[in-house]
Order: sequence, then C-alpha cells, then structure tokens
Amino acid sequence: MLINRKTKDTLSFVLVVFLIVGAFASLLTKSKANKQTTFNNVSPTSPIETEAKVNILTDVNREELEEYYKVYENPYVLYLRRALDAYLANDSSDVNISMAAIEKDSREDITSGFEAFSKEYYQSKFVVTTIDNSIAGGKDIQIIFQDKPDRLFYAWVYQLAGGDYELKGFNSRDNIEPEAMEEMVEFFAPLLFDKEHAL
Repeated sequence: MLINRKTKDTLSFVLVVFLIVGAFASLLTKSKANKQTTFNNVSPTSPIETEAKVNILTDVNREELEEYYKVYENPYVLYLRRALDAYLANDSSDVNISMAAIEKDSREDITSGFEAFSKEYYQSKFVVTTIDNSIAGGKDIQIIFQDKPDRLFYAWVYQLAGGDYELKGFNSRDNIEPEAMEEMVEFFAPLLFDKEHAL
C-alpha cells in the first residue's frame, strides 16, 4: 500500500504529539513521586506568617519552625485544648462552652457540636493549620487531630469582656473530598508526627 506525502506528514505529526504527551506524563509522574518522598521524609518544616494566620510550607528552616510552634502558646489555642479536656472529663466548671459548641447539629454539609463526633478525636493532640481573626470577634482556629487525621475541624474561641474565654462554636465540613483530605494530611505530615509540640 502506498502512502502519499500528506498522509505521511499527518502520521509524523501524530507521532511527535504522542511523544511530547508521553514525555510530559513522565515528568508529572516523577514530580509526584518527588513530592511524596518529601512528605514521607518526616523532617519538621513549617512557619507561621503572623498571629492571624498560620501558613504551613515545606522546606523551611529551623527558625521558622520555632516561630510556628509559638501558635501553641496562643491563649485562644490553649483555651481550645482546655475546652476539649473539660468536655472529655464531663466537667465544665472551669471553662465556658456554649451549647452550640456541644450539641449535635447538621446542616448544609456542616456538622457541629462535640456530641456529633467520636471522643477519640478529642483524646488526641491536635495540630493548628490556621488561626484567623473571626468576623464576629475572637479567633477562628482550624485543626487536625493527630491520631484521627480524617477530618478538618473549625473552632470559634471568643474573649469575653472580663478577659475570660468561651468556645462558641465547633464544627467540621462533611463535603471535603477524601483525596483533598489525604493531600492535606501529607502536607502537614511533619507536624502530625510531632507529638512534642502539638496540644
């Protein structure tokens, strides 16, 4: 069978495109493998940008990591740990926890309240992923529990007029894709394995 010049040129073009796509796919695979290696080498790496926001990054120096650890001295974060411990002990005599942070409630892909989740979460230490000023006052704190890192939790801690604190809200989104959660856990792996500094 004879192949004319036009058909030959078309086949050559298809072959070149195929080779380029193959090379690109190979690069992506290598890039993904390198990324996973970085996360599996549990070397602590993560800084804090400001008190208002914690940014977890890879490949940072020890000084930046020490700066991140200061988040665990933040009074709002410390109060969240106290509230979790008080709930576990069934003793709220020394903490202020609103009923909205305790009672189970589900709506619009968000589940709220300590009662909605297993106490296994609260028995674990947690890692702070972000801490921001809340639009309603106080701080919005986002955490992952080290021993059950399958959900992202959000807590709203408020400072009362007298200086005391109150846990006003506690919830978790239900619609986070498992793949997205796995990527987040990989990203925060150096902190999730650090039992010394977490709360």
